[in-house]
Amino acid sequence: RSFQIRPIIEAARLRCLVHCVLQEVGLGADCVSFVFVDDQTMSDYHGRYADVPEPTDVLSFPVQERGPDGELNLGDVVICTDQAARQARRANQTYSFELEVLALHGLLHLLGYDHKKKKDFAKMKKIEDLILNKFYKKN
Repeated sequence: RSFQIRPIIEAARLRCLVHCVLQEVGLGADCVSFVFVDDQTMSDYHGRYADVPEPTDVLSFPVQERGPDGELNLGDVVICTDQAARQARRANQTYSFELEVLALHGLLHLLGYDHKKKKDFAKMKKIEDLILNKFYKKN
């Protein structure tokens, strides 16, 4: 069995993206976790937490609580690297860009944005576009 190891988003870029999002929404937070998994692991998570045993691109697990040290933990974002690679190919985007888009999308879910409600879809899309434009102008 062969394994393909894909590069993961650079930590400095991920920190910068998180900072850009938090600045845009006016929230200070100290902790958010990003976990990168393959199709099988994402299928397990998706089946366990959404009763859909197949891979998806990103899942968010909000916490939004303060630890004993007073730090605000937003929660966890789980990104499927296999799905990201497929989506990047279909959209003719780079794999790195797709990972950043998924990180942004998952982070917005942690902050309470929800695209499943029709009235919230446009709002979430607008803030995603705004943040991506700002992020890519900076970088």
